[in-house]
Amino acid sequence: MKLLIKISISFLIISINAIQVTGQEYYIRTKGGQIITERGNFISMCLTSLHKDSRDETAYEICSCEAIKVDHHFSYQQYKRHTKDGLIDLNGLFKEDSTFEKEIEACYTNSGKTVLIQAEGFQDKFVTNCMKNLQKNSIKELDSNRLYNFCSCQMDLFKTKQISDEEVKLLQNPNSLFFYEMISKCGNPFSDDERDKKNWNRDAIKDIIGPDSDTIGVLSMNGMTYLKAKTGNMVQVWLFDTGASDLLINNDMEQTLKNQKILNDSNYIGVGIYEMANGVTDSCRKYKMNNIRVGKFTVNNVVVAVTDKGKKIIIGRSLLNKFGNWILDNKKSVLILSK
Repeated sequence: MKLLIKISISFLIISINAIQVTGQEYYIRTKGGQIITERGNFISMCLTSLHKDSRDETAYEICSCEAIKVDHHFSYQQYKRHTKDGLIDLNGLFKEDSTFEKEIEACYTNSGKTVLIQAEGFQDKFVTNCMKNLQKNSIKELDSNRLYNFCSCQMDLFKTKQISDEEVKLLQNPNSLFFYEMISKCGNPFSDDERDKKNWNRDAIKDIIGPDSDTIGVLSMNGMTYLKAKTGNMVQVWLFDTGASDLLINNDMEQTLKNQKILNDSNYIGVGIYEMANGVTDSCRKYKMNNIRVGKFTVNNVVVAVTDKGKKIIIGRSLLNKFGNWILDNKKSVLILSK
């Protein structure tokens, strides 16, 4: 038997040869009662199209649901119109009745395991769709190998945890445990650097010039912590934010640094999407910047993002993660940085 396979609906092609055996419950029949095929044959082919067998309870329930709905629904003439060389194209048959087509699809979607079935039975399609969706959500061209590895890892995670459709929705919540479990195991598909998967790596010490350790005074105000840093010829007070991924500057500061030849096309690395503290996302220009001076340290190769939506400048993890240790001592109002 030839199969037409579609993930969202099991589109099958079955034999139209009538079977002259009594026992209506064993057959798929026309609206007028004529036998089309054995019900077990229909279910078996449905399972095959899902790359499953009868031991999979979810898949078996889906196919049994479809068999019940198809039975006594279409007329013999409808079957005949979609029959060629003794085979019925159920794809075309279902399209004759859009309401019924939705009922058939509901057998699949109501299972609550559609994503898992795709991950287990249609692995190439799962990874391809995952990669397309990630690329669609990025304004820059993403690395195909990184996307493939991430999507393959995500697929394996879904299969290992036997994830339900409801649990997949948790991935839309960046504060959920499942979201962080996936990112920690599979990495960040939007990252520019493999090292971003870790908080610190041994190569980072190459980007720091200065002593082994330094204690730097900070300013606490209105529940926030501020740190003095120098970029170019500007000494400014930055908001110290351990939740920010990169350094954030405003467009006025960007222009000043360009005038000083510190930011230019050679260290521009593209555009990144950032979520601000108020939940609003912002498309920010990104640079790799050198000679950022904090205390007795000079730090190089630090990612700096430029926002057009605010004035406050922020020191985030792209600088802090260069250091092996950092401690914010609230009692003494100091920041201790160590290689």
